[in-house]
Amino acid sequence: MSQENDVQDSEVEEEELDNNADDQDNQGDDNDSDTTDWKAEALRLKGINKRYETKLAKTKETKTEVKPKSNESGEMDYGQKAFLAANGVKGSDEITLVKDFMQNTGKSLDDVLDSKYFQSELKELRDEKATKAAMPTGKNRSGQVTSDSVEYWLAKGELPPVDQRELRIKVVNARIAKEKNKGMFFNS
Repeated sequence: MSQENDVQDSEVEEEELDNNADDQDNQGDDNDSDTTDWKAEALRLKGINKRYETKLAKTKETKTEVKPKSNESGEMDYGQKAFLAANGVKGSDEITLVKDFMQNTGKSLDDVLDSKYFQSELKELRDEKATKAAMPTGKNRSGQVTSDSVEYWLAKGELPPVDQRELRIKVVNARIAKEKNKGMFFNS
């Protein structure tokens, strides 16, 4: 409501200024500097100033509404993600690293990517991922066959202990299948 009152006040002042200006024009154009009504001039400038202030307030309101909400929440937009992909930063963990660096340092995306510290952290992260990917999963990490598998006992040429009856049956069946496939056209 204060803005409406300001606008109404400025309109009233403008009318008064216009009336004062008309009166001055009717008095004639004397090159006398004493005939200038400084009070009216001040009121006119005051009205102009109020109009500019209201325009400025309106533009500030519209600018605050236009800001994207994605940047406020800390999420990266598609443009930033595309920029990262073009620079070789891929994967959710690498993007998370970029976000952390941007938040901690306050630097822009370009500055973070150019940072030597960031590049070393990114290289360390990639090396760690490559190391994890190179290691075999499961309990047979070294690639050796464990003693509770059929392949182990076939390679050893013996039967498992008596207390592992199911494994013994599997080993015997595997030997029989191996013998059937062996030596069809020649004597061994």
